[in-house]
Amino acid sequence: MNEIKINISTKRWILAILVILAMYAVFMGISMAFGTTKDNAIWLSVFLITVLAINFGRAFLTNNPRLVITDVTIRVNVQEPWIVQLAGVDSFYVDEYEGQKFIGIRYKDNVEGNFPEDLIVKGRKQRLKAALKGYPYEIYVNGLSMKPQEICDLLNSRINK
Repeated sequence: MNEIKINISTKRWILAILVILAMYAVFMGISMAFGTTKDNAIWLSVFLITVLAINFGRAFLTNNPRLVITDVTIRVNVQEPWIVQLAGVDSFYVDEYEGQKFIGIRYKDNVEGNFPEDLIVKGRKQRLKAALKGYPYEIYVNGLSMKPQEICDLLNSRINK
């Protein structure tokens, strides 16, 4: 069984670190501007850096792949992981909603829970905010190590085997 793991892009990690460093610089500037003593600023810096290092270290070390594609399933690792069985899928397509790129899932007609396209589009806003993000009709693919079209082509080739 061939398994493909798709992780979060390293560009996204670098961007997050740069944003945190910028926030740290602003924090230090504000603390110095309001007359905070140097010792207090140093202790606050140590605390902030420790908290950030623990959070980033844990996230980086437990970097679960966002998508795990096998010959028969796709596992989507979001806040609440969910699985797509490829046997019930007719095709995949790339689309965008409110700046978020996703791969839409078109199920076969005989699959339970298959809804018309207009109902799927109508419920997109609720699925974007849910813990099971996109479940069961969309796989959000912003910021991954592969481009959305490449992932879509890979998935379509898996169901056409």
